[in-house]
Amino acid sequence: MHITSSRSYSNHLVQPSVSSCQSLSKLSAAKQRNTFIILISLQRLMSCGAGDMVKYSREPENAAKVAKARASDLRTSFKNMRETAMAIKGLELSKAKKYLNNVLEKKDVVPLRRFGGSAGRSNLCKKHNFYGPGRFPEKSVKHLLDLLTNAESNTEGKDIDTENLYISHIQVNQACKGRRRTYRAHGRINAYMSNPCHVEVILAEKDEFVKKPEEEGAGRVVRKTKKQLAAARLKNGASA
Repeated sequence: MHITSSRSYSNHLVQPSVSSCQSLSKLSAAKQRNTFIILISLQRLMSCGAGDMVKYSREPENAAKVAKARASDLRTSFKNMRETAMAIKGLELSKAKKYLNNVLEKKDVVPLRRFGGSAGRSNLCKKHNFYGPGRFPEKSVKHLLDLLTNAESNTEGKDIDTENLYISHIQVNQACKGRRRTYRAHGRINAYMSNPCHVEVILAEKDEFVKKPEEEGAGRVVRKTKKQLAAARLKNGASA
């Protein structure tokens, strides 16, 4: 698992010196080529800025008021991770952590709204206004808790109120599948694949909405249907 954030890692890279390039002549041709590729890659990483190190599918309007975190090649099911991420999307950070901990304790469930073909129906899905299959994906929940903690720690040094954070963006993408083989009886060999995933999350502060003051002399507009207007005219005509 590789967890990265919006911070820069350029300070940990060492720029190749002239002496290191001169020592390439003492190596074989194959080793020279491989070492030269590594040196070029280091130079490219040095030239990248802090924002170019990790790419996100969405860029916030105000980068100073958000916190990012990203994890690559997580060894957990892509389908379970997607359903768990969609369950906490838009929630406040404290509520999302509480919900994930409840799933670990099996007090709550993750509703499978898209990838739930082989799962059974769960009665706990009624809490989420969903009457279908649900699961308790322990590995996905633990990875998301670690990712949310990492994103929250990235708010250090920023003018951000951590108690007012919510999950404004979360996305799960498929990673390269792990290819393995299992050996069966009678000399058979079957596929034994894994489906890892990439996850990115952005935490942002909630906007404070102020109620618009009512204008003086502006009353509430009462709308009536045609039947109500006809009944009112009939009543006025009868009384006259």
